[in-house]
Amino acid sequence: MRLRARSAMACLLALPFAATSASGAEDPALMQRLEALETRVKELESEAEVREQALEDERSRPRADVPAPEPGAAGLASWAQRVRLSGSGNTGFYGGQNDSVFSDRSFEVFDARFFVDAELGEDIGIGDTTLIRNAGFSFEWDLVRIGRLQNDVGEFFVELQGLGESGWANAQVGRFQIPVGEAYLRYSKGYATKPFITSAVSGPWYWDEGVKLYGADARSRFGYIASVSDGETPFNTDAASDKQVTLKLYTNPTEWLHLSVSGLRSGRVGSATSAASGALWLGEMWARAYGAGTGVPNYIDGAVQPDGPNKLRDTYLGAVDAIFRDPRWGHLWLAYNIYRIDSKGPSRYDRTLHGWIAEVVMEGGVVAEVLAPFYAGFRAAGIGTYDRDKGYLLDFRYGSTLGYNMRSLNAYSGVLGWRMNDLLRLRLEYSHQDIDIVRGSRATIGGAANDADIYAIEIGAHF
Repeated sequence: MRLRARSAMACLLALPFAATSASGAEDPALMQRLEALETRVKELESEAEVREQALEDERSRPRADVPAPEPGAAGLASWAQRVRLSGSGNTGFYGGQNDSVFSDRSFEVFDARFFVDAELGEDIGIGDTTLIRNAGFSFEWDLVRIGRLQNDVGEFFVELQGLGESGWANAQVGRFQIPVGEAYLRYSKGYATKPFITSAVSGPWYWDEGVKLYGADARSRFGYIASVSDGETPFNTDAASDKQVTLKLYTNPTEWLHLSVSGLRSGRVGSATSAASGALWLGEMWARAYGAGTGVPNYIDGAVQPDGPNKLRDTYLGAVDAIFRDPRWGHLWLAYNIYRIDSKGPSRYDRTLHGWIAEVVMEGGVVAEVLAPFYAGFRAAGIGTYDRDKGYLLDFRYGSTLGYNMRSLNAYSGVLGWRMNDLLRLRLEYSHQDIDIVRGSRATIGGAANDADIYAIEIGAHF
């Protein structure tokens, strides 16, 4: 650039001579000087071009003593835009009566889970044809649940949205929450914002490995969720090789009403050497080989019976849910499900369980603006055969005391909550637990089901 400036200055200096030549073009000496200046200007311009090209080559030439550039702030910024880390944790004091699941009356870490979500790309296709609108990945580390160290995998799936650029065709491939009913939405990421400390004793949920498809119209007035999965609780296990299938249909006819109906069929579960353990949970119970997981005698029709066979022939679930929701006042949730468990053996081991939920939560802002961060709720829920001659293990935590002799487990819970800010929540809950057992078992079990009420105060954080 300096050389070009000098050549331009030379041209300016030549102007007076050019003016003089106009009046005395016949002067030989003047003409020689003008020709010399013009030649020099051309030489300077040529030298400038050569030097500028050399500098440009030097800047672009890799140097052996300088390492290749690494992803720095720009790379980290790109990573942060594509990957999100989140989690939730709940801790407090949990207590209860002598026959309750909180009989230890202790301070605990009650729940802790962490999540990684990543964007994997947009507009994936072949040529000008888009096959996948968005691709993503989700992972859940289930560290602590109901006060017990799990250190397990929760959700783990690749998500493909907008298949064929359609809102009706989306998929999750991997391990996901079984999509039946509405209760499963309060586990995993939903745990951080659920209103109660405890979960409904009859709500369908749990994880399983497979493929989930879902979609809805543009306004989310109608939608579906379907899945095909292994159908067994243990991670990456499919002892019977039959696949579990589910279908959930839902509608949002108004802004304040959500309705859904769900169905599930598991097929065969378990094998000759592996006791059946179905994938779907209702609260803290799941379909199992009758008598598995307990040493308590099994009473059927008032008499002790041996354990059932390892295999289950099939299980079926039907569920209906209705949620009335208004952000200003709260919500009302009504649900019912029926779960049929067919044993591979005699019919005395078959069971039909009924589950129900009635929950209402009222926002404090309805009473006064200053109470807007607070809420109060009440929930009644139950599960059981409701048959005095046939029971089941309705909560695995009672395996060592009540076994398969529980004919019903009903819980009536009240909660007070304070949303301290967007990331912190304080909750106080009391729950009356009513447990009935089958006839004939009272003499053996004694009073192990009489005093089962629980209470807790908990602070939860999520980010």
